[in-house]
Amino acid sequence: MDAVLATLDFSRAKGALSEVMTEVVHGHRPQVISRHRGKERMLLVRPEDLVGCLETFRFESRVVLDGGEVTVELAELGVLGLGSTLDEAMADLVAELRLYARRFFEQAGFYLQSDRRGHAPWLLRFALTPEDEQIALLLEDSPTASSSSG
Repeated sequence: MDAVLATLDFSRAKGALSEVMTEVVHGHRPQVISRHRGKERMLLVRPEDLVGCLETFRFESRVVLDGGEVTVELAELGVLGLGSTLDEAMADLVAELRLYARRFFEQAGFYLQSDRRGHAPWLLRFALTPEDEQIALLLEDSPTASSSSG
């Protein structure tokens, strides 16, 4: 049976890396690289193409105003940003999400075997977004604001 995605043996890919990269980057064609008779495989994909594929993983931030404090929550990831203004809370949220994403990808073997594996698409989308666009990404769906009297 023919593979749906182009698959190259590691040795062949290593020797033809320039052509492989041209196919992936300029041809927008993902490539599977395998070694040890297919026991180990990886996928090469253009980051911008992956970001496009991940657009359905939209961040839904919820803003809570409580006295002089603002909390921004990304419930699907369990991440909070805190501050005395929305700008401060968003900056804190971005910092916390960067920290979580870094930890997730540094320990991907662990996280992908846990109940947090579903966070990967959101974290990939966030990590592949330029830093100066990350706040806008987190606000792409208008945040829901609520006040707490407590």
